Amino acid sequence: MNKRAHRKAFFILVSIGLMYMSMAFNLTEKFSMKRTFNSHAAAAPASLNVAIPEQGTATDHPTLSTESPAIEPSLFIAIPIIASAIKEGLIEKEGLILIKGESNAQADFKKPFEILRDKDENGLKSIAGIIGKKQLLHLLKKDGIAVKDDLELGDIMLGKSYTIEKKTLLALFDNYVTDDYHSLFPFTCNGFEVVKNSKGFEITEAHEHAITPRQEIAAEWVMPNLINLPIKAALEKLAIRTSRVKIYGSGFVTDQHPKASEKVQGEPECTIYGGSYR
Repeated sequence: MNKRAHRKAFFILVSIGLMYMSMAFNLTEKFSMKRTFNSHAAAAPASLNVAIPEQGTATDHPTLSTESPAIEPSLFIAIPIIASAIKEGLIEKEGLILIKGESNAQADFKKPFEILRDKDENGLKSIAGIIGKKQLLHLLKKDGIAVKDDLELGDIMLGKSYTIEKKTLLALFDNYVTDDYHSLFPFTCNGFEVVKNSKGFEITEAHEHAITPRQEIAAEWVMPNLINLPIKAALEKLAIRTSRVKIYGSGFVTDQHPKASEKVQGEPECTIYGGSYR
């Protein structure tokens, strides 16, 4: 035999020997994949405890509070602003404010007091437009209230996106809001209300108030004939009796509701149609 053959025979014999030894000592089971897998499984913990941090309460935007010294005035600010504007002659107390509808063909008219009573935001924006931003900022500034110049005119009137001292807001009520406005109170907004008592005005949490029956029956009157009148003239006739007027179209009146000579009470909603209305 040559050397290569001897070497080959040697390795065959060694392999056979190792095979018999492994069988004798059960080495195949000890080094099997199954044994290795079970060994890792045994080492795994019986349970897994994970500490999850508690979820914090979300921080809301600051809201109106009877305890906070500075508050976002919301619609409350509109009352002394309008009272001040009337006192300064910027708007008329009994004048009708044009409130634009969604389309140019529709319009509504209300007196300032009624806009406040109804919390009509579009009406308040219309009043702000009549007063003008420069004059509105001046009205506030003279009472020590400074707001950013880049605020929208409507937001200033609606009391949005700025804060003032609560005592300053109440001082505005004491200075400008006379007994003529007593029927507006309590004035409720966003869960709070402005009330007037023997000490003056104050802001409290809103309460339910008993509704008292009206002591007077609304006066009855006869609807005038507005047909063929110019829209402006028809509006002036109605303004004596009611401010709840809606106008459609322009030019001369072609139709009206309620109809001419119809008996009505109080301040009914009246609608007049101009010749341009389709």
